[in-house]
Amino acid sequence: MAHLLFTIKKRSTFLFIRENGFFVTGKNINIQILHRQNLNNLIGVGYTATKKIGNAVSRNKAKRILRELAKKILINGKINSYYVLIAKPSLIYSKFSDLLIELERNISDK
Repeated sequence: MAHLLFTIKKRSTFLFIRENGFFVTGKNINIQILHRQNLNNLIGVGYTATKKIGNAVSRNKAKRILRELAKKILINGKINSYYVLIAKPSLIYSKFSDLLIELERNISDK
């Protein structure tokens, strides 16, 4: 069953997830996960692309890719959870199908 996603906007929420959640390292995407929050059966998703990715065009492309990945994979994730997807520079040059497999594997492990 698909759940509703909402985008994390506040910096304080990102910091709360970083301090209280756990970190999953991947080849192209790092993920911060925090389960068991009272989110009214929703899934919170945040996207991060730092200047290490490249210029503004590259960062925007990375965020677009992360949003599509979230729509395809995280929509079926655990409810009442936060996920922060952090792009690595190799994300832009990877095939989308490989990214889907990587995210699915990293999410299913935790």
